[in-house]
Amino acid sequence: MKTHKKFISLIIAIITIQIMLPVNIKAQGDIDYALAKSYFTEMDSLCSVDNGKLWGINLYGPTMLVIPESRIIIANQPDNEGKLSEQEGVFIGKLPGNINIANYSIDWSGIKWAIVNWNDPSLNDPYSRNKLLIHESWHSRVEGRVGISPVMTSNIHLDERQGSILFKLELRVLSKALVSENISDKKAALKDALIIRKYRQKLFPGNNENEFERHEGMPEYTGYKLCGLNENIIPKVIAKQLDLAENKDGFANSFAYLTGPAYGFLFDDLNIEWLKQIIDGKSITEIIENVVMVEIPSDTLQLKALVEKIGSNYNYETLIKNETEKFKKQKKLTNLYKDKLIKGNQLIIRNNNLKFTFNPQEKLIPIDNGVVYKTMRLVGEWGILEVNDGIYRSNDWQLFIVPAPKSLNLEIINEDDYVLTLNKGWKIVEIKEGKYTLIKE
Repeated sequence: MKTHKKFISLIIAIITIQIMLPVNIKAQGDIDYALAKSYFTEMDSLCSVDNGKLWGINLYGPTMLVIPESRIIIANQPDNEGKLSEQEGVFIGKLPGNINIANYSIDWSGIKWAIVNWNDPSLNDPYSRNKLLIHESWHSRVEGRVGISPVMTSNIHLDERQGSILFKLELRVLSKALVSENISDKKAALKDALIIRKYRQKLFPGNNENEFERHEGMPEYTGYKLCGLNENIIPKVIAKQLDLAENKDGFANSFAYLTGPAYGFLFDDLNIEWLKQIIDGKSITEIIENVVMVEIPSDTLQLKALVEKIGSNYNYETLIKNETEKFKKQKKLTNLYKDKLIKGNQLIIRNNNLKFTFNPQEKLIPIDNGVVYKTMRLVGEWGILEVNDGIYRSNDWQLFIVPAPKSLNLEIINEDDYVLTLNKGWKIVEIKEGKYTLIKE
């Protein structure tokens, strides 16, 4: 028994360390074809073991790893247009500069690919690596076939004080439930979590928590389920991640990576056939409602009282105090970005079919009917914008704003906060005092 517990602790420690590290640095001089091929082979084996049991589809398929420094593609199969060439059992090419490198799915060269940044799969932890590859494969091969629509998050409230408090309280409830051996305790925890959710979603009616959780929570659950880790250990690993999230921010884009697997494995423990309900269009919130069969009051004050009662078992007052102090300190950063992006001279970029990538783990900062991302890469017909310290995005997704550059007549503009590379025929013009935009000559 002691040996088993030590093994669980070791696995949790390994995965925790890998998740906390920003990247896994690999040698960029010579491409390690054998290493890439081993990743594909391992993923193929794991997906073959499942062979469609979860979602009715084998998750192994077209996958490319992309080295960001060189944009070199290492793929597991050829493309349909002859842009990749076989070398040592993998397929090599170069990703065009107008395609962003991130962990997602893309249509390229006649095929829908799962694309993963070469630096992100862990060298030392195969479970974390397989989870990432399978997560992205789910987006590429399962999402559309089972009728789950990709959505952008509308959950900025999770990066605000009240939303963050209620989300972290929900995580505390889920963490305790995941490590409990008592089925009745798990059901009671689901009831508590549902009440917290209903209250939070009532306070912030513009949210799309349920839809985004289907979009990102399901592939993360699937990644855990098929990564090769013993299923008796996985709930404890997930619980550890929920505990670690207590000291993190940036939940608007990342909350579903925590809640999707947590609820999924709780449902599994309760022997609920919940994936069919997901495919039928149900949300996790609706599935919980069907499990606990409890009447939730519609009155906000009644819900608040229930949440406070639940919170009394989870050190709620301390959580409120800590989050309140944290958000007081954040005001300085908010004011800094407001001065830089709203009050100063602006370069305004309209969203005319822009492609953009960002770090989903970064905290979003709400400012004046929009939010600020610390980093982002935008690709448009005008060129490429790579931001390293602050870009404003309007709530309707129609406008992106960075500080106006000091020099206007350059093809490549290097500012402290960003690099803007303009395509031929495009230039920056002043449309009114202090307001600039991009136009084609």
